[in-house]
This record gives sequence, C-alpha cells and structure tokens, in this order.
Amino acid sequence: MTEPVCRTLSEDLLESVRQLHNETCRYDTLDLETFRHKTLEDPDFDPALAPVLLEAGRPVAWMMAVCRREEDRVRAGIKMFGVAPDWQGRGLANRLLGQVEAGCLARGALALDVGFTRPNYLTAGIDPRYTPAVAFLMRRGYQRTGETFNMDVDLSTSDWQAPELEEKLGSQGIVCRRLGPEDRGALEACFDREGTSAGWRYQILRAASLEPPRVFIAEREGEVVAFAAFDAVRPGWFGPMATSTALRGGGIGTLVYLRCLQDMKSLGYRVAVINAVGPLPFYSRVSGAVVSRVFWRMSKQLASPHSKA
Repeated sequence: MTEPVCRTLSEDLLESVRQLHNETCRYDTLDLETFRHKTLEDPDFDPALAPVLLEAGRPVAWMMAVCRREEDRVRAGIKMFGVAPDWQGRGLANRLLGQVEAGCLARGALALDVGFTRPNYLTAGIDPRYTPAVAFLMRRGYQRTGETFNMDVDLSTSDWQAPELEEKLGSQGIVCRRLGPEDRGALEACFDREGTSAGWRYQILRAASLEPPRVFIAEREGEVVAFAAFDAVRPGWFGPMATSTALRGGGIGTLVYLRCLQDMKSLGYRVAVINAVGPLPFYSRVSGAVVSRVFWRMSKQLASPHSKA
C-alpha cells in the first residue's frame, strides 16, 4: 500500500467522507444534508482543521475540529473522526490528531475537548461504546472530565395533546403556537430579556429556518414567554427549550414541549431524542422519557494558561 495523501475536507469529498463516517460511527450515522451542516456549513469550519487521508482517491481516515472564539479565549473541540477498518493500527489517527492539535494550538486554544463543539455539534461528548476511540484518546493524554446523557421518548405512546393545559393557560392569556415570521422580533426580545446564550440562539434559529419551522412559542400580549425547538442539533433531536424565569412552574414549558412532541410525531418520527438532558425528572414525568445514551466529556491541555503559544 502506498502512503495516504492528505487533503482537506471539501464539497467533492463530502459524500465519500460521509460514507467513511457512517462506517466508523454506527451510532451516529448521518444523511448528506445533516453531514454537510455539521461540516462545511459550520460557521467556524476551517479546512486546515479537517484533514482527510486518501489512498487511491478513497478516504481512509479523517478528523474535524473547530476553534470558536468566546470573549477572551478560543475554545477548541474535535467534532468527528474515523479510520477505515482495513487501515486501523497504521498510525493514521495519531497523524491526524497531531496535525489537529498543532493547528488548534496555533489558533490560540489552550485545551482541546472531544465532542461537545457547541453550538453546532454531533454529540455532547464521546459515546464510550466507541471504546477503541476512547482508548486511543486516553493514550494520547485525554482525560474524562464529566458526562452527560440523552433521553428517548416513544412517540407512539400518546398523541401528545394537552387540551386542559391549553385551556388553563389560555384563560391566563397565554397562547402556544408554531413560530411564524411575524414572531421573530418578539423571540429575539425574549432572548435578550432572558440572557439566552449565543449557542442556543444559533440552534433555535436553525430550527426556525426549516420548513415548517421546528419552533413553538408561548406568547402573552405579544411577548414570547417560552420557546421549544427540535431538529435544531440533529434530525429527531429535541431542544433547546426555556421558559421566562418569572413564569416557571405554571405548565408553560410543558405545553411547548408537548406541542413539539406532537409535531414530531406528525412528521413521522417514532422517537424523540432529548439531547444533553438537564431536568431528567421533568422529562420522565411529563413524557415517560428514559435515558438512552451516555456521553463522556474528554479534554486535553495543549498549553499552560500562561503560555504565549
């Protein structure tokens, strides 16, 4: 075999690299549209941080990382990587990781995380069922720093309508509906009022750009007081969701959540995946959600905080 040549991810390689990704990441297979969104359409896509190794024109290994500027620091993360089964054990992952680590360090990153490259990420960490990949990262000095999890909702168990809750909230002047173009200003005002993170804004607006919009809002007197979205991170994944701080506990969040589940079912989804769960008791109680996947957060220090690298 000849030594693989290195290129960077581009449109002409996208489909063949997607096939390599699907072959090596069987728990996270992607259609072409979603793969493009996660790679070339990432707002911080950097070709130098997305090397692809080719042998006779065939991708045999690849990796993608991103560096995101956050106020006074650069946050770097590995989004995806994989090596074709017949090329594993030949040092290709080492070669790619060394290149990516050096590139992130040169761009000002002091550490490199694995997986949770928010706002546009594949998973909120690395699934430990990719055990050889976890072992490889550990050998290269990556340490486990925490974990998070997803929950699944079986959408066949209900039609997810909540007429009594809608009536109760309606008597208080609160109406739940799908986000329309005329609601964008009020939604942005809600973001500003509640201090919604830039990452959540990105994801919500991504969901709002789909047809039909995958965002539901609760509105009172022209003011958005809650929102929930799905398909914002990946198809079939629910979130983000939030309710105005002063109105929490009154069922508003429950209603926008149930409207999303109802819509997901009508679109043909059989399961709703709740991504990177925070309030486990809420989702368990309201929809019977169960923990379905666990992700390890891993990180490696690239340089001292006082380094000038």
